[in-house]
Amino acid sequence: MMGRKRSDENMHLPKGMIFNKKGNTYYYRCSGQKDIRLGKTFTEAYLSYENLVDVKHYSLLMNDVIDRYMFEVSPLKVASSHKENIRNAKKLKKAFGHFKPHQVKAKHARQYLDHRRGENAPIGGNREYALWSSMMSSAFNWGIIEENPFLKAGIKKNAEKSRDRLVSDEEVDVFLNFVPVWLKLYVQLKLATGLRQRDMLELNNTQWSDSEGLRVGTSKTSVRIRFESTEHLIMIMNQIKKLNGYTSKGITKFKWYFFESRHHARYTEGGFETMWGRYMKKALASGELKERFQERDLRAKAATDCDSLYEAFELLGHKNISTTKKIYRRGFTKVTPLSPSSKSPKKQKIEKSEI
Repeated sequence: MMGRKRSDENMHLPKGMIFNKKGNTYYYRCSGQKDIRLGKTFTEAYLSYENLVDVKHYSLLMNDVIDRYMFEVSPLKVASSHKENIRNAKKLKKAFGHFKPHQVKAKHARQYLDHRRGENAPIGGNREYALWSSMMSSAFNWGIIEENPFLKAGIKKNAEKSRDRLVSDEEVDVFLNFVPVWLKLYVQLKLATGLRQRDMLELNNTQWSDSEGLRVGTSKTSVRIRFESTEHLIMIMNQIKKLNGYTSKGITKFKWYFFESRHHARYTEGGFETMWGRYMKKALASGELKERFQERDLRAKAATDCDSLYEAFELLGHKNISTTKKIYRRGFTKVTPLSPSSKSPKKQKIEKSEI
């Protein structure tokens, strides 16, 4: 007869250890005796468990580390990242779930990256390795291993080509002919601010004032940005408020999202993606739009339209300017060519070669 399946909160725990949600406490359960209290935190509970049943961390498998990470860490990420983690964790369990954490070496990561490249999935391999490395860092923080074996190993990930789709003004104008008013305003605000999709969908009226502008704390990097109250931004905001800021009786709402569904709830990322795809297909089917572009390409367009790299860096709220330069500034960089000048201390040297 098969035993009862463990609940989600107990799935990552060692054999015999359980978590009592009501009491917010860990216990050791053994047949024929009363449950033994281990502690309130996992660290305290594991130390008690270790002494009680005489086990060491090397009795754990990578399966246990992966399960715990997916239960404790991954759900705290944005929905799209958590969803990707779930998919990649399955691959890692299949490949390394039987390993003991202290057996994992840098060479295994290199071999895995090479293997995934051989399967024509180099980018997928990079994402899976990144998750694996994060799991090993968590295992270190949990006291399961002495150090993350990947951290200082100089592991080189598979080469990736940054997306270089640069959307033109003409393409945006064509696309906007096929979308409803709310999505047109979304695109206009996106191009003005360069905000990520998740931050766009979270925007609400408490973040805006005509005098101070739009205040945003970015979800990914926790950078706080205040977009100044320009004439263009005020125009967009007035139209958004007219669309969603009032009740059916014309009374101003206390709180409302910039982009709401007909049920007055903000759009989810999945729901938004579905609608974006629907209108993109419509534009492509018309023959007027020749090439598909993604919502995230508008963020890159906003960065590319900035006069300078630093301006784009500030607009997008990155923590590292190299990210702005490598991924978001697309197309050609405008530079001023050098000219010979007698007044300049760095006079350009022009040499004529004889043919």
